[in-house]
Amino acid sequence: MLSFILNQRAVLTDERPGMVLLEFIRGVACLSGTKEACREGECGACAVLVGARQADGSVAYKACPSCLLPIGDVDGCHIVTVEGLIGEPLTLVQQLIVDSSASQCGFCTPGIVLSLTGFCLGSSALSYEDAVDALDGNICRCTGYVSIRNAARALCERLAEVDADPSEWLSALVAAGVVPEYFRAIPDQLAQLRTDPQPPAKDAVLVAGGTDLFAQRPEQLLESDLCFLSSRCDLDYVHADGEMLRVGGAVTIEDFRRSAAVQRHFPGVAHDLLRHSSTLLRNKATLTGNIVNASPIGDAAIILLALDARLVIVDPGGAKREVPLSKFFLGYKKTDLACGDLLSEIVIPLLPVGARYHFEKVSNRATLDIAAVNTALRLTTGPDGAITGIILSAGGVGPIPLLISGLEVFYGRKPDTETVDALAKAAEAAAKPIDDIRGAAAYKKLLLGQLVRAQFAALAAAGEAV
Repeated sequence: MLSFILNQRAVLTDERPGMVLLEFIRGVACLSGTKEACREGECGACAVLVGARQADGSVAYKACPSCLLPIGDVDGCHIVTVEGLIGEPLTLVQQLIVDSSASQCGFCTPGIVLSLTGFCLGSSALSYEDAVDALDGNICRCTGYVSIRNAARALCERLAEVDADPSEWLSALVAAGVVPEYFRAIPDQLAQLRTDPQPPAKDAVLVAGGTDLFAQRPEQLLESDLCFLSSRCDLDYVHADGEMLRVGGAVTIEDFRRSAAVQRHFPGVAHDLLRHSSTLLRNKATLTGNIVNASPIGDAAIILLALDARLVIVDPGGAKREVPLSKFFLGYKKTDLACGDLLSEIVIPLLPVGARYHFEKVSNRATLDIAAVNTALRLTTGPDGAITGIILSAGGVGPIPLLISGLEVFYGRKPDTETVDALAKAAEAAAKPIDDIRGAAAYKKLLLGQLVRAQFAALAAAGEAV
């Protein structure tokens, strides 16, 4: 049995853990405010808030796409749909959407309300830029977005007037009319939920984030035994350990991106992951899931390849082994994982002295789109500006995420125009793309070369390369 709180009502259900939350909300709970549209997490019409109880007893809320979220992954959580925000008067977010004329047909509006409410509950800076980022997974076909941005700006201006200690932020949001009064009682109600966790079956499917799995084969997963890594507190960590950054297998991309360790040691990565996917998806998708999916064009894999990441893999008997990410991909959608293996940790070396990192991506949309070609670079130079190390990765130009080899011949050279042009041509020569919907093979080769040149131009413009 699964138990969670849906708005103000405790739910105990024997539905299959693989049923997606959208189907439960609309088909079982008969709540129609959560809309069904793309079923791929790309439009935001089905967004809900998922509140998970923290170690200190508080509840942390994130906006998530319910169309890709299995109910087994919300066991013990508080789920908020737009019906959970209905009352008199309107919530602050709802009222500002009305005041800004930010809704027309209304189909997308519930998801927008939930995304902005999640921003209020989870953002520390409460900046307008963060509010717009929080809406990057919500598509509206009517308004042209300007009025929605106006509502977001007005929301940030109103919240700037709220002065509250972080420990009292929920109470402050209740007082400001952002969330209803009943939110205050949710932490205690979650603590009293009856949960009956069962050990996973031996052949259970491991679900890290599920945003790829439940887009690709939801019917199959509905009937499968599932093991949700989100319940593994021992795999939820990001911390620096000596010269390494260690990331647990259950860490979401957004938690990784916002972690203090990443902001300190890899601020460029934190920014680049904004282009990986929308906030809604990053709130559930995990780094390990992105790697195991083995897409030849996955942004996270391309970034981590350039950063020389290694993977810690645990077999069903508990034995550990460490594999360089560059050796993990064996062929198209094939990896160095045996049946029952768990990718438990990602180990990322901190950048050494003289090292810089840069990422480039070309896609039809700036965010929430698969790249035509993407590439990441880690360049290390000595005191004289000569190259002492270079790692270059590329996606979309072969059957696996590509680590370009043979670049040692450039060691000792200055990264001047001649060297950069030779590097770009070496990358083009290593690429083996195919014609597909994202471009012809010849185009992708040319694009990769241009992106390599763009990487060095960007480093030079920032004063980080000769």
